[in-house]
Amino acid sequence: MCGFCGVIGPARRAAPERIEAMARALRHRGPDDAGSWTASFPGENGDQALAFGHARLSILDLSPLGHQPMHSADGTLTITYNGEIYNFRDLREELRRSGSSFRSECDTEVLLEAYRVWGVDAFDRLIGMFAFALWDAPRRRLVLVRDRLGIKPLYYAHDPSDGLLTFGSELHALRAHPSFDPRIDREALAHFLQNCYVTGPATIYTSVRRLQPGDYLVWQDGRISTHTYWRLTDPPDEPPPTRFEDAVARLELLLGDAVERRLIADVPLGAFLSGGIDSSAVVALMQERATHKVRTFSIGFADQGFDEAPYASAVARRLGTDHTELYVRREEAVRIAHELPDLFDEPFGDSSAIPTVALSRLTRRHVTVALSGDGGDEIFGGYTHYAKLRSLLRPFAAPRSLRRLASAMAPLVPAPSVRRGLGHLAAATPAELSESLVQFYSLAEVRAACGAVRPRDGYRAAFEGAPVADPVRKAMFADARVYLPDDILTKVDRASMSVALEARVPILDHRVVRFGLSLPREITWHGGQTKAPLRAIAAHRIGRELLERPKHGFGIPIGTLLAEELPRWTATYLAPDRLTEEGHLDPRGVERLLARARAGAGPDAAPLWNLLCFQRWFARNHRGEQVD
Repeated sequence: MCGFCGVIGPARRAAPERIEAMARALRHRGPDDAGSWTASFPGENGDQALAFGHARLSILDLSPLGHQPMHSADGTLTITYNGEIYNFRDLREELRRSGSSFRSECDTEVLLEAYRVWGVDAFDRLIGMFAFALWDAPRRRLVLVRDRLGIKPLYYAHDPSDGLLTFGSELHALRAHPSFDPRIDREALAHFLQNCYVTGPATIYTSVRRLQPGDYLVWQDGRISTHTYWRLTDPPDEPPPTRFEDAVARLELLLGDAVERRLIADVPLGAFLSGGIDSSAVVALMQERATHKVRTFSIGFADQGFDEAPYASAVARRLGTDHTELYVRREEAVRIAHELPDLFDEPFGDSSAIPTVALSRLTRRHVTVALSGDGGDEIFGGYTHYAKLRSLLRPFAAPRSLRRLASAMAPLVPAPSVRRGLGHLAAATPAELSESLVQFYSLAEVRAACGAVRPRDGYRAAFEGAPVADPVRKAMFADARVYLPDDILTKVDRASMSVALEARVPILDHRVVRFGLSLPREITWHGGQTKAPLRAIAAHRIGRELLERPKHGFGIPIGTLLAEELPRWTATYLAPDRLTEEGHLDPRGVERLLARARAGAGPDAAPLWNLLCFQRWFARNHRGEQVD
């Protein structure tokens, strides 16, 4: 697990000498080793330059043989890489049988040789999480690749006027290059306010894109093209089971293999344990395959409304793990909230980033690798908004004119839950309805603050393109394509890598994902329970009594936590004069959003938090201000 960066293009603009500054911006991702490599070559329009930078977190083959950037044995290929290929030993044996030889015990060398032998067809042979840049010298071609689910990040900026391309694991690296264009994308900002994260392939900057999950990019002679090697919507390799018991048995085999592959490490390894279904299932399967007690970690809070530490402790006792928990005081949580503009390279408003950072810091004191249960809600239908969507689909069958009338009357309804439900009925399509259930502001509200922005079609396109008829299952595909990589996995990557902790996600093994999303509704919600197959695996090993409890997210009540800070931050970062000077947000529109937040945000104050997250991120990263 590492961080990497690079630049390629006209020698007069590439500034390859800046590669070490770019790599230093990623040092938190890989403190064990650092490397850089530069080259020059002729191009159609004159001399070209290429530079790779790397920050290494050593997990497999801790020797110097794992140093990056790494060259192939014949010197024709060079790679800089972030991630883990869990089937690299299988691939190595297959390649050896065809005549390949190897010097090291690391997956990076296998990745180079796989590309040499199979070309781009190698990408779909990989089981793992990865992002990498590979220079193919004979073809004078650069290839950027991202894993199927978007577990590892990869950003790039391309200037079509002369072909200059910069890229890296985080935006921090791109900002360190003199070609960086810092203009803010107003539409990306608007959708951040709606969703609390920036949705790909856009970024917060007009000049930068993120490579989408399952895609690879080719740079050649200054021109770029993107291609897809894996799609979430592709059919499964075999028909899904029709009996619940068969589905559970098949999932046990797939997830068990995914967990076992992720236990390979030459450094201490453990697991996050919340006590919920997903992490409990993963830890139970780990403990069955381990030769010693698995080390598990959880955090708790004094507020009983969102403290899951007692559940995690109970599961740990049942499984017999070596468990460590830490109760986080308010002061520590507030300190982390102060640090978020430094830890996240884009504005990020998901409040669960705070406990995720705290958990990562606790875990890193003891181990270098941790397995997590992320992905279970998207792949096996666990989110509460799926039930809300199904309940709203019944009145959604009425004519839209009647639904709009009911929605307009929503403010007059005293019951908050009914009022919110009626408010969603103005949606034009099931896709729009589904998206509205997880948004903090309407498009009209963010237009008042950001200007005439258009609705992004990423979520709705994923919803409509899902290969199923059931709207709730369509929502699962959309969440797996958009929300999972751009919110959940971004959060886990930045929080864990901020302390050089590798987080592995066995539920997001692509074979498990394809199987889970192929299951029919009656199996996913068997017996009226969410995540029924995954629940059965956990319950068989832990007991249902430890799992049958209301679902809790990993977020925290921002309004309560930051009761002292929010008024001060609002006065500072949302002041009309400041907004006018910066030019990203309209002061009058922001005042409307503030009124909306004060009137209906409730204890989480999420809409207000989103505004402040952007403003404080901008103040820290572009005005150079301290944001304590």
